[in-house]
Amino acid sequence: MMRKIVLLSHGGMAKGLLNTLSIFTANIDQITAISAYVDDCDPKAELESFWASVNDDDQVILCTDILGGSVNQLALPYLSRPNTYLFTGMNFPMLLQLTCLDENATEAEIKALADVGREAVVCMNDYQFPQFDDEDE
Repeated sequence: MMRKIVLLSHGGMAKGLLNTLSIFTANIDQITAISAYVDDCDPKAELESFWASVNDDDQVILCTDILGGSVNQLALPYLSRPNTYLFTGMNFPMLLQLTCLDENATEAEIKALADVGREAVVCMNDYQFPQFDDEDE
């Protein structure tokens, strides 16, 4: 089994996230970024091309930018395929955790990526920075 990941967004977000991931990790070989509606990108055709490279036993994780958006709707029909997961509202911390996810991760561990993404969004105005005593240094 191989894990294959697709980042799918309106505009350049998907390719930008992949570019940023490449700075933090070398684990990007199995990631496909589809930046829809720019540079004459046909997201449906690119998705079909991606699926042509997928084997029956591959695990596929699709990540889209916004719930209900056109690229999210393009990805929805693939949920009927076994061992396929679809996340929407992708963000960088979630994707970084995904690249570090063990090859044999459980379904619960995969689904917990949504929690990672949610918890990574913090309003810094309200953030309580840890307090350190001089003795801790």
